[in-house]
Amino acid sequence: MEQHKTKSTLTGEIVFLMLALVMGLIYFNVVIIGLSLATGTLVIWVGLPILFATLYAVHGMAEVERRMVSNLLGMPHSELPYGHVPEKGFLRRLGGLLRDPYTWMGILYMLFIKLPLGIISFTLVLTFSLLSLALTFLPLVYLLNLFIDAILIKSGVPSFQSTLIPYFVEIHGSFNPLAFANSFAAVPLGLVFCFITRQMIRGLASFSGLLAHAMLGPGSTTYPIQPHTPTYAPSLRMQEQQYVYVE
Repeated sequence: MEQHKTKSTLTGEIVFLMLALVMGLIYFNVVIIGLSLATGTLVIWVGLPILFATLYAVHGMAEVERRMVSNLLGMPHSELPYGHVPEKGFLRRLGGLLRDPYTWMGILYMLFIKLPLGIISFTLVLTFSLLSLALTFLPLVYLLNLFIDAILIKSGVPSFQSTLIPYFVEIHGSFNPLAFANSFAAVPLGLVFCFITRQMIRGLASFSGLLAHAMLGPGSTTYPIQPHTPTYAPSLRMQEQQYVYVE
């Protein structure tokens, strides 16, 4: 079935990129702990159920990742008519998971791609977003710092010099018209950073979604589901009527 790509939103992209670090940590820990326990106990056969549970969890986490890409980034996977072969027996089902190339693609994605990409995405999005907002609203930041400083002085706390931009926007305990005027010079720079941040978020989100599309998908242990076509079977009464002759 053909999937229509929906338009992604800035909020969805930010949520996806900020959650990438958390999800990457979860994926990494589940896979590395599961595989370590499975290989360490494989000689006493206890590792087989652990290995099966780990590989099954990889497919489950891959489905979670696909849903996040689809819902938050507006990049749904193609709904191909695929379904898992109903294997019977524990060893056959385990063998099916081991033969599935997307099992290993998912493991590689969760061990070596998702976590590093999540760290980079989280750091860049958080840093650039805060910097853009701070520069754009620097006059308000100046007034807010001045207000907080006045409250501390009334409470008996000695005033400390606050430096928003060294030698350009500084707070010395009282309102400085020149420093306040200088703070407006950072607003255009903040708007430029907002545009750069928006394009960076869009690029990171698109790259992350395409990478998830490439590495997470149906495996070779799936089989195409044939569409149900009702067959016409004449009833017994109709078959008997074919041999009735009218004299």
